[in-house]
Amino acid sequence: MVEVSKLNCSFSTLGVGNQFIQQAERLGLFNLGDMMKVNLAKLKKHNEFSFTWYADMLDLLKEQGLLRQFQENQL
Repeated sequence: MVEVSKLNCSFSTLGVGNQFIQQAERLGLFNLGDMMKVNLAKLKKHNEFSFTWYADMLDLLKEQGLLRQFQENQL
């Protein structure tokens, strides 16, 4: 189980770049918790979605030890 405080961390506190943060906000994602509960099919259909940004998102989740849980949540 992931600590709730970790999920509530803003992207800026995690050292993520402004471009990533701005695109995440346009996608309606404001912290790790939002990423963990996102509907991936809907996210991919959003006008602001890009696979480059998605790859960065997956890297961030991996750095935070959340990638495996994210993948399981998408099943």
